[in-house]
Amino acid sequence: MSDDKTNDGSAGKRPSHIAYQVRDGEQDKSYFNKIGAAWEHKDGQGYNIQLDSVPVDGRVTLRTPMERLEEMRNGNADGQTRDAQGRER
Repeated sequence: MSDDKTNDGSAGKRPSHIAYQVRDGEQDKSYFNKIGAAWEHKDGQGYNIQLDSVPVDGRVTLRTPMERLEEMRNGNADGQTRDAQGRER
């Protein structure tokens, strides 16, 4: 991502979410590839999304930066994620 400029005037503001292309792997693992970012609108009613690439399968996941950092700290550094019940997905 070349800059943090969006159409809502939030230049320089850090994104609220990171966009990932998620690829399902073997043994119920998912692998995340960063492809862009999203910035929340000032009124809180939407997002501007900037994609640097588009996945072939069309699947894009938005996650907060802190959410992904916590997953990596909890031993999921290989991109593996867990659902609401704690199962790997």
